Amino acid sequence: DQKCDGIYDCFDLSDECNDSCGKEILGNWVLKCLCWLMGLLAVIFNTPTVIEGMITAKECKTENMLITKALVTVIGFGDLLIGVYLIVLSVHDSIIYGKNFSRHQAECLTRTTCSLHAVFS
Repeated sequence: DQKCDGIYDCFDLSDECNDSCGKEILGNWVLKCLCWLMGLLAVIFNTPTVIEGMITAKECKTENMLITKALVTVIGFGDLLIGVYLIVLSVHDSIIYGKNFSRHQAECLTRTTCSLHAVFS
């Protein structure tokens, strides 16, 4: 039987993308939990860092202090974007597609949200 073996044997992908073979974006529960956890922690802890960095940048008295503050803010902003990316990925995996991702894979890969995922990653 060539169904659900992880190898696409049929041109229309019907051997792997059907009701008995569910494919998800994040394959197991460990990845799901880590993706949600890291995404939420990144957003929660980097949002105040970025906001505080932008507000207090005017108060820097030396050039070195300003450069340090700017670098910390930029790194925090990058981490914030990664957190947003992980949350969006988790939402698509858990809520939008679930075990039906393989049926919607071609549609998903051609959407704007998938393109934005690629830009953020």
